[in-house]
Amino acid sequence: MLESEIYDWLKKEGINTPAYKLFNLSAELDVDFYPVALKIESPKVVHKSDVGGVVIDIKNREELLAAQKTILSNIKAHGIALDDNDRLIATQMCKGIELFFGVVTDPVFEKVIVFGTGGIFVELFKDVCFIDSEADEEEIKRAILQTKISTLFTTGFRGTKYELTPAIDLIKKLQKTEASELDFNPVILTPNSLTVVDARAKFDKLQPQTKKLKSAPQIFNPQKVAIIGASEHPEKVGSALAENVAAHPNVYLVNPKLKTLFGKQVYNTIGALPDIDTAVIAIPAQNVKQTILELIPKGVKNIIIITAGFKEVGEDEVFLTQLAAEHDLNIVGPNCLGVYTNDLNLTFATPDVHRGPVNLISQSGAILAELMDKAPVENIGFENIVSVGNMADIDFADLIHSYTGSNPLNLYVEGIQHGKNLLRAIRKSKVPVNIFKAGKSKAAQKAAFSHTGNLSGNYEMFVGLLKSVGVKMLSDTNGLLYPHQFKKILVITNAGGEGTVMSDLISDKMFELSAAQLNELSQVLPYNWSKNNPVDIIGDSDHTRYLDAIKVADNFGADALYVIVTPQHMTDTSKIADIFTGNTFKTPIFPIFLGGELVENAKRLLREKKIQFFEELSEGASFL
Repeated sequence: MLESEIYDWLKKEGINTPAYKLFNLSAELDVDFYPVALKIESPKVVHKSDVGGVVIDIKNREELLAAQKTILSNIKAHGIALDDNDRLIATQMCKGIELFFGVVTDPVFEKVIVFGTGGIFVELFKDVCFIDSEADEEEIKRAILQTKISTLFTTGFRGTKYELTPAIDLIKKLQKTEASELDFNPVILTPNSLTVVDARAKFDKLQPQTKKLKSAPQIFNPQKVAIIGASEHPEKVGSALAENVAAHPNVYLVNPKLKTLFGKQVYNTIGALPDIDTAVIAIPAQNVKQTILELIPKGVKNIIIITAGFKEVGEDEVFLTQLAAEHDLNIVGPNCLGVYTNDLNLTFATPDVHRGPVNLISQSGAILAELMDKAPVENIGFENIVSVGNMADIDFADLIHSYTGSNPLNLYVEGIQHGKNLLRAIRKSKVPVNIFKAGKSKAAQKAAFSHTGNLSGNYEMFVGLLKSVGVKMLSDTNGLLYPHQFKKILVITNAGGEGTVMSDLISDKMFELSAAQLNELSQVLPYNWSKNNPVDIIGDSDHTRYLDAIKVADNFGADALYVIVTPQHMTDTSKIADIFTGNTFKTPIFPIFLGGELVENAKRLLREKKIQFFEELSEGASFL
């Protein structure tokens, strides 16, 4: 679509454009709306400025005629042969701030709107945000506020504040457009209007994703389970799976060669099984399809495929998607660690898992195994753990959509295929969704593909869209272990430097102390304490001063207390650790013990008592 055609189309869409006039290449040029920009209009020229096809700020007819000669000479010098179908277009110059608006068709998120700084700086600064084509006005605002240029709308620039409404209205119009690719650059912003000065558009028929959101809450409530591939060999996955569920009466083990295993009867065939709702499969890949077909008459609805050797190594797994659709199955995996839910540890990871508030959904089985192993040391319990593997059927969006509980959902994501569904599920979610996204670098994207069979996509687009829809992006994988959503944190520390660093890490979550609260703390602290949050109780603090400060702060109404302990020469860190094992407080308290040998006994005590604590300041901020 040529520029003049785009202007005509934009006018029909109710979008402001400048006055313009078209000329044949050899015409005598003149307009009645100076100053103007003169440009070549030709399907042979995509980026006009790259070939000298633009002259701006033309103030009169003499300059216009000179610009005509310059453009035609530049085009010829670049070896581009123009003909009678090519023209020159003169457009009225507009003054204001230059913005960029665009439409891209992404293989993961489909139609996406792009907004940001315009002109030549869009490529230099890359100050842009990404907006889903289904975003509502609040989501659009959240996206725009991720850009630096949004300062124009919030605080203004050099005494002038600009209205946000015209930008939102233009984005809404772009959401409805049928363009598959579109660039408006620049779009001139004045205090209360927008004008599209230059534009490029492409109209290809878009193919919407075919996968629909699944609602499968029964995944989180298995009742009768079969382990297909239970094994007596400790080095095999089937052994760990069987051992982790040996104590459950409604879990059935299947192996053609065994009679009993871990004190349970073993069924030699699937046909001998009673009816079940869930099956865990850990057998060679070539036998998986036939096994699923044999399970269907048993009433199975949920199938967890531990087996690897599918998409991640280039083998076909489309048959799993087809079986799920044809027989109304919910297939988790393949190539996954398993599932923990409803007090059933259907994984081959640690058996030491207990109930708690954490929901952990991961694309990496190894990351999951690491966090599951770490959790009992810090007294962290799980409501649900799901290793999604290759996501041949059930994916992140389906699990979010199917969850009916009240705790946050924490996701480790490498790559996804159906981005629109993920955004839709998060919008509908009644609980917060927190994500750690791997695959930021090109090297990581390549590793993710070889590991899970999923390309990681555009990292900036992923993060921008997910933030706009309300997701909290976690800074490291440790944050996946915590369900907390603290807004006001009070920090108590015996070291000013560490308190300052902690303040930087959680700057938007710092609890503000009132004058009365400052006075209360002054009654139990030395005269030279910090008189603010962080509450620096001074380096010579012993366990008594820590306890006094905590008891007072416990009544302030903060969401959490972070208590930082550094190993000063006079600090008995073990006695300070005793504070957290022998007292009950109203406010959640998170000790942070920093150091090495001098705090090791304290940390050992907390581990023995299963008291949650942090060993690094960054851990305390990782889930906020």
